[in-house]
Amino acid sequence: MSGYACYELPSTSNQYSDMLGELYSTHEMPEVPKESFFKGLFGCGMRNLDREELFGESSGKANKSVAKHIPGSSSNIQELNTRTISATSEVGRAHQLMLERGDKLGQLEERTERMASEAQQFSNSAHLSMNKYKDKKWYQL
Repeated sequence: MSGYACYELPSTSNQYSDMLGELYSTHEMPEVPKESFFKGLFGCGMRNLDREELFGESSGKANKSVAKHIPGSSSNIQELNTRTISATSEVGRAHQLMLERGDKLGQLEERTERMASEAQQFSNSAHLSMNKYKDKKWYQL
C-alpha cells in the first residue's frame, strides 16, 4: 500500500451537509402578460380570436357606438319591418330614377355630339362657299 491514508474528520463532514445550498430557488410563476391586439394581429403566427375577447366586457370599456339588443314587444318589430320595407322601396325607386337620368344624359350627349358635327359641316360648307365667291363681283354671280 502506498503511504496515503484517507482520514475523515467528523466535524468537517457534518458541516458539509449543512453548507450545501440549492442550485435553484423555487418561486411561483408570474401570470403570463396579455398580448396586445395589434401585436397579435400584425405579429407572426396565427392565433384564434374570440369575439368576446375582442368586443366583450373583458376587452375594457365598451364603445358607445356598439349596438346593444334591447328586447321589445312584437309591435315594435312589426313597425321596424314596415319601416324597412318602406325604406327598401324608396331606395329601389331612387335607383330606378338614377338609371333613367343616366339614360337621358346619354341621349343628351349623343344629340350634342350630332349637333356639333352638323355645325362643323355647316362651317366647312360656308367657308368653301365664301372662298368660291370671294373674288367675284355681284354682277358676276
